[in-house]
Amino acid sequence: MSLNAKPRQDDPEAGFTMIMVMIGLAAIAMLVMVAVTAVNGDVHQNARDLSRKQAYEAAKAGIDDYAFHLHKDNGYWARCTDISETNAVNQEGAIERKRQVPGQTGAEYAIELIPAEGETTCDSTDIVTANATMIEPSGSFKGTFRIRSTGYSGNAEVSVVATFKPASFLDYVYFTQLETSDPVTYGDETTIKGAYEQCSKTIADGRTEQHIPGTNQYCRTISFVSGDEINGPLHTNDAVVVCGSPTFGRDANDPIEVSSPPTGWYSTSDSILHSGSWCNGNPDFVGTFQTNSPVLIPPSNNSQLATVAEPQFRFQGQVHICLSGDDMTVSRTGTECDGEVLYTGPIPGNGIVYVENGTCSGEYTPFEVAYPETSECGNVYMRGSYTGQLTVAAGNDIIINGDLENEAEEGLLGLIANNFIRVYHPMTEDSYGNLNCQNASGYTYDIEIDAAVLAINHSFIVDNYNCGSSLGTINLLGAISQKYRGAVGTTGGTGYLKNYVYDDRLHTIQPPSFLEPVQSDWVIGRETVD
Repeated sequence: MSLNAKPRQDDPEAGFTMIMVMIGLAAIAMLVMVAVTAVNGDVHQNARDLSRKQAYEAAKAGIDDYAFHLHKDNGYWARCTDISETNAVNQEGAIERKRQVPGQTGAEYAIELIPAEGETTCDSTDIVTANATMIEPSGSFKGTFRIRSTGYSGNAEVSVVATFKPASFLDYVYFTQLETSDPVTYGDETTIKGAYEQCSKTIADGRTEQHIPGTNQYCRTISFVSGDEINGPLHTNDAVVVCGSPTFGRDANDPIEVSSPPTGWYSTSDSILHSGSWCNGNPDFVGTFQTNSPVLIPPSNNSQLATVAEPQFRFQGQVHICLSGDDMTVSRTGTECDGEVLYTGPIPGNGIVYVENGTCSGEYTPFEVAYPETSECGNVYMRGSYTGQLTVAAGNDIIINGDLENEAEEGLLGLIANNFIRVYHPMTEDSYGNLNCQNASGYTYDIEIDAAVLAINHSFIVDNYNCGSSLGTINLLGAISQKYRGAVGTTGGTGYLKNYVYDDRLHTIQPPSFLEPVQSDWVIGRETVD
């Protein structure tokens, strides 16, 4: 040691500093551990979420698989598990049969048949036993059957229950049997007679291949044009004709169904149509377009509703019905139901009004329409606002002569005519009582129609649609079903423009005793995650 060196003295801060460093390192280590744990947790959580999503998609694939086979074979459900098309259909409680989801490695599904209430298994011995064990006999799900599809992915599984019901006219915002003009629009008696023969065929059955008998003209081609929007599902037993770029459907959940093979639609310029138009079509199928769809056939008339209506709500000959909340007034005359009142009070308990024909003769034409104050034909003039649930059926026509507005969430209105559902549009008269082609007072500009309408043997149409100045727009919220496609206006600016929007409630609920097709397909009424 140097004689000049000073003895070393320890730094009193050194120990404290070391302690703080160790504490800091420990804190950092803890934070790193927490972060790693959190990341691992997120990874596992994300993996679980992904597996559950894939399991849900697998379950949906099972529903789609079953619906596909049911669409191809209307009686597929009655075969229970005795099928070879898929190996994934099981009795309830058994999931031995599974199928891998195409394109998804590790994802699969199993389908279970859910028996009707009180039953334990689907019995395919014959159609009687299948019906008894699978089809719900009563309650709000009467006439339906259910399946459960369970999807698997990793450790996740998700079940979806689908309820299948017979297809209904109320499943579509727009339904036609034939995409051509109603025969009554052809004017002269000879052409009308020939049109009933030739124009009652679909394009696939040769409607456009021959002249209307006794004439040198073909059945009219009615097309969807640019600017037309079908805001909901569509079905036609025919094919659609397109000029320009109309939009069909709101999203992929809206089926756009045509019964025609193979492409299901034509441009107006297609020579087979003999339309004389050179307009090409470029349809925008926002909804899911389906060809070769099963036809939907309505009953020949609505007379079964006459047996359902209570005696005090069965009328004969022309009447006017004015709705107000849960009440209604029925009169013999008067557009405001103020002439010879037949009934005033609550709507029927079972929601059915039927107006039958007396001595009814003569055939309707939409041109130069007059409105007799009385008639023995079963005609119903309708207007007003409502909050209840009502179906009005007419032996002849229903004429909408004012707004029909729903003012309650539970309100539902069905209109069923054996012949026409018409929108009131009177014309002026000259000094000699002859009708002019000009709008008269009494029509409704921008008319609102909240209803499901069914014209069994003819069309939904506007009276005198070819005359006068614009009437604005038909704003219809509900569903339109008709045999022939009815005209509501012309490209020359007469009549109404169209704004037809589907009432989605009609997928699951309907106006009282609304008529169903006598021939139909099965469709999914609802889906729920089990």
